[in-house]
Amino acid sequence: MVYKILIYLIGFLVLLVLMIYAVGASLPIEHSVSMERIYKVSPENVYSSIHDFKQYPSWRQNVKEVEEITSTSWKETDAHDDVITFAFIQDRKNTFLESKIMDEDKPFGGSWIFELSSVPEGTKLKITENGKVYSPVFRFFSKFVFGHSATIKEYLGFMDQRIQEIQKTK
Repeated sequence: MVYKILIYLIGFLVLLVLMIYAVGASLPIEHSVSMERIYKVSPENVYSSIHDFKQYPSWRQNVKEVEEITSTSWKETDAHDDVITFAFIQDRKNTFLESKIMDEDKPFGGSWIFELSSVPEGTKLKITENGKVYSPVFRFFSKFVFGHSATIKEYLGFMDQRIQEIQKTK
């Protein structure tokens, strides 16, 4: 009896993994998602927080260390000791930045576009992720478990705290 249950359990797990793989393989590799937030500070304050990647560990709790490669590229070590190389590939001071994952050996890639605009309340920050998820299994979890916007939500939470710190110093 125990042996039969074990076989059914193993069969179920194999089918589950195959289903996750099949569904993930049917999803597009590329995705795009945007979120925006308004901050009661100038575009210069928001832009400088994004642009000054050397300061990321001081306000982004998921970034453990940053190693500058050039003035526009860096290696970021996250809280799990994963290292990702980024670069700003477009930069229009105080209005627009595009950062891109430069590593080609990761199971994901893509870029983030940061659009800043003055609004009566302060600054509107719109972040658009143009992502690529190469692994079908990771694609499944990115779409149905974590959500494509999870990283942007986390980033905006850290930015909220950063802006509060800036406002306290004024």
